[in-house]
Amino acid sequence: MRYLSGTSAGTLVAGNNSAGTGNTQLWQPTSVYFDSPTNSLLIANTYAHNIVRWVLGDSCWTLVAGNLNGSSGNTFRELQYPRTVTLDPMGNVYVADTVNHRIQFFLNGETNGTTIAGHTGSPARNATGLFYPSKIVLDSQLNLYVADTDNQRIQKFLRY
Repeated sequence: MRYLSGTSAGTLVAGNNSAGTGNTQLWQPTSVYFDSPTNSLLIANTYAHNIVRWVLGDSCWTLVAGNLNGSSGNTFRELQYPRTVTLDPMGNVYVADTVNHRIQFFLNGETNGTTIAGHTGSPARNATGLFYPSKIVLDSQLNLYVADTDNQRIQKFLRY
């Protein structure tokens, strides 16, 4: 399969071309994950400091993690400039909470997160710390790989 340059136009499926925190808006989205079982997109809505789910065909999103009003923070429920979101096969959510220097884990359907890598609010260069984590992926064993941006490295965290 291939996509040919200039043969098709993009179709708007999420957002309304206007930055903001309303549930029809996105604000600097930086990552999108397609969730096949729910026919939806999970979006790292970075400048709104949240992760949202947009069911394809719907006109608005629902909140997955972070605050509805776009405020940032560093509690177990809050995010600060999240850059990447991914899911595991059970529907659990993993977030690169970039400016909080951590990876947050949210059980499927829960809004209270747990820090599984890094240290909240404190950049670190040691083996357990992160410094502006920006991208995350899971392998088939659910080990977590993190692009630890300002440490100039890729970290692997074993599933436990």
